[in-house]
Amino acid sequence: MASPARSGFPARTNSRLDAFLRRHLLPEVYDTVRAYEPCIVVSDAEKHTFKYVVLSDRLIYLTENPPKSIRRVVALRDVVAIDLIDDYPDFLNLPDRESNQHIRIVYSSTVLKKECGKLKGVGKFLFPLRHSNTNKKVKQEDNGPALWRREVSKGLNDSSLRFHQGSCEPHKDSSPHLSDVTQQLSLASPGASRPLPTLSRSCASMATSGKAAYSPTHSPNTEGAWELPSLKDSPSEGSLRLAGSRGEFLPESALHSSSSLEKEESELHLYILSATSSIFLHLKSSWNNYVIRATLSQDPLCASEHGPVIGHPKPYRSEERIKHFSQLKSELFLKDNTLRKMLCLITELRVAAQRNFILKRLFWKTSEFFYFLVNKLHEYLPESRDKNALQNKSQRADELTACIEIIQTLGLMFRETEIESSRLNTLAAKKGTLFTLLVILISKPKVPESCSMSDAQLVADATSVEASVDAQLQKLILDYTDTATALLYEVLLVFQQGNLGLGSTKFAISWMMSFLQSCPPIMAFVASVVKQVVKGLSASLQLLTPCQAVLLYQQFYILKSCLQYSKALAEYIRNDHSEEFRYFIHLAALEKRLPACYPITEPTTQLCHEVLQLMEQKQCAKC
Repeated sequence: MASPARSGFPARTNSRLDAFLRRHLLPEVYDTVRAYEPCIVVSDAEKHTFKYVVLSDRLIYLTENPPKSIRRVVALRDVVAIDLIDDYPDFLNLPDRESNQHIRIVYSSTVLKKECGKLKGVGKFLFPLRHSNTNKKVKQEDNGPALWRREVSKGLNDSSLRFHQGSCEPHKDSSPHLSDVTQQLSLASPGASRPLPTLSRSCASMATSGKAAYSPTHSPNTEGAWELPSLKDSPSEGSLRLAGSRGEFLPESALHSSSSLEKEESELHLYILSATSSIFLHLKSSWNNYVIRATLSQDPLCASEHGPVIGHPKPYRSEERIKHFSQLKSELFLKDNTLRKMLCLITELRVAAQRNFILKRLFWKTSEFFYFLVNKLHEYLPESRDKNALQNKSQRADELTACIEIIQTLGLMFRETEIESSRLNTLAAKKGTLFTLLVILISKPKVPESCSMSDAQLVADATSVEASVDAQLQKLILDYTDTATALLYEVLLVFQQGNLGLGSTKFAISWMMSFLQSCPPIMAFVASVVKQVVKGLSASLQLLTPCQAVLLYQQFYILKSCLQYSKALAEYIRNDHSEEFRYFIHLAALEKRLPACYPITEPTTQLCHEVLQLMEQKQCAKC
């Protein structure tokens, strides 16, 4: 694993390789590169070759050492498991044999059975497929991001190191350049080249939005299907598929026939010749981030915010993004800004950062932006410094709206920026600011007393303007709690990575939980999290939306951290909330609420299982 002595995330320090990637990838693709590392690659196509593995937010590439060409080998949407194998490869010399990191990436594709004809490869589903066997040689990464570890039972000999040819075609980049054949496809069916797979009945409500994806692939010199390269993973609908090495069209009904589909799994083995490399954790983190992003993309609102600009978008230029960021920053720091003006600017920053990762890097490049936003939160939370807001309900509602937007923006800046050393530097420079943020997140916002009336009173006074404002405030408090939970999850990941030796030893999850359990509001916050989980798993409600599913995953992650790293919080949850876990929080309820078509479903199911196991540990001890 990575050594604690390593500071920061030097994941992109090879100037020659970095220059090569900059020349051969489109700017918008280059900006998504998270990390790269020299390694020995083993697969059906690669036999102990020394190459670079390059990781982006959606794809894993390989390039020669020194780099000459770059090709895509695995899409994160197809990943089934990422394991750290504890073995001693015979082909390595003695020093490297003991200090290397053997990473196995298992990925899956869905293809047509042979009975359907000679065309075997049809395409890959967007989401990771179920995988439940075990391998005793796999290290369990209990401290890593809580994705479902779907282990495999294949041996580690050369005969088992299968490699999927269909995802190994040479690529200069992953930009949306279409081949002649795929151009013909787009002309034959414009805007309709990626139809939906057949969904279960529980996912029928999602089918109309066209968010669950089906992506064909092509493998040169093999029976595969062309993959339409795209920077977006959300496909459009269509009625025909292009399959086979000669580009034949297949009817939609053939692809949707469950009896015609079967799964194929492949493996990519990376031998990292460094005991201090953090590439394994980058792979796990990128996979985790992709699962969350792919789930949120099924929500129409999130998809519209993350989606491409309608019409004729301008060419991607980093300089324009930098200029835009600088302008927003200078306007936000003006002292005479009104609350409404600040809210508009922060919203503009959040939307821009959703579309362009470079803005996240710029956010952490200097610490003043993070401090500014946390200080703004502290100005209004848990209570407003403006005494008028304690009586003026409309003003307090405006303040809470602005705080929710600030927390959403901070959460976005934390997401997928673990590779940025400037983020750790900012968080470590003034820990007091981080502590202030943690206290704010677990504290319930204070509102005028009249807003705490019961629901029955609100209904009785529904005709009055005051009751309407009271109801609005109550809704804002619920929204604030959900938003704060999502940001707390991101901060937990920072300390989790520090606990694994990633970055700085100044961050450790047990140390963070020790701080939180000393804060008086934490008990009420944990109780609210349990309450929200119970509400989310209520059998009387409909299926969870993508956003609700991601929030449930984050809530389970927080509960697991409390049970695993804080003795006081674990005792509180077991003693005061055992009834909720006995009657409401269980796997059967979870399966009824989470559609199988959500990528986050399996990780959430695994998290729920781990939380239930932690709850039972105390009960077994009492027995």
